[in-house]
Amino acid sequence: MAAWLMALPCVGLLLVFAYWPVVRGVVLSLYGTDLLGNPSRFVGVAHYVDMVTDPDMRRALLTTGVIAGLSVLLSVGGALAAVLPLRRAARRPRAVVSVLLSLPFAYSAAASAAVFAGLLAPAVGTLNQVLAHVGVTGPQWLQSPAWAVVSVSLATAWYEFGFAFLVLLAALNQLDQSVVEAAALDGASGLRLARSVIIPMLRPSLVFLLVTQTISGLQVFTQVQVLTRGGPAGATSTLVYDLYQRAFGEALPQVGTASALAVVLLALVLVITALQFRVLRRWA
Repeated sequence: MAAWLMALPCVGLLLVFAYWPVVRGVVLSLYGTDLLGNPSRFVGVAHYVDMVTDPDMRRALLTTGVIAGLSVLLSVGGALAAVLPLRRAARRPRAVVSVLLSLPFAYSAAASAAVFAGLLAPAVGTLNQVLAHVGVTGPQWLQSPAWAVVSVSLATAWYEFGFAFLVLLAALNQLDQSVVEAAALDGASGLRLARSVIIPMLRPSLVFLLVTQTISGLQVFTQVQVLTRGGPAGATSTLVYDLYQRAFGEALPQVGTASALAVVLLALVLVITALQFRVLRRWA
């Protein structure tokens, strides 16, 4: 009884702020809404049918998948590439580099996206000015549909990089050094040692990062809101951004449609996470 009483505040918060909103969202997705966003009439699965036939929704789904895939590849791959050389670095330089590379984890998503907005601004962007000094014409980062998707992916990957780096650095520090030393005595070194010994020993942490970063990538919103607002021409409108626009960004809120979109997003995250665990469990 004492254990249940101590757990009750946490369980109560989860019920009120985590599980009840999900139930409420499922209910709202089955109703049409009035001008104020309140449920007015039962429409069943009409909102879900409309989502299947809506080309903008299919494009938002594709964009979400591309941004999530690119950001996970860049953040986890970049963190792994940054961690491996630190294994043999001296203690003090290693500490300094570790602090510098983990700094993105200290920033908020809005702050990091604002930095990229300054770097990639169409007319006065710092990155294109630097490229111009070396004789290279930079692309239209936020004006071209393809480059806008890449820009949002880069901003998301940089924001997630710090967390991935810290996780892999902690895992690297916990490796069984006797195994690494034995492989080195057998002649393994450099890329062969990293590929055949160190990376396989980091697999549990890599699986953890792939799953968590994918979930985060599927829910990207802040970078889109700050950098592109879904443009150009809706090219960077993700599922969460579309959900926000339908519920809060329009004169007449489409709460029913937004709730259906939230339910679909939840189901998508659950399915992808389950598939990742099923596929990656053997690899780990």
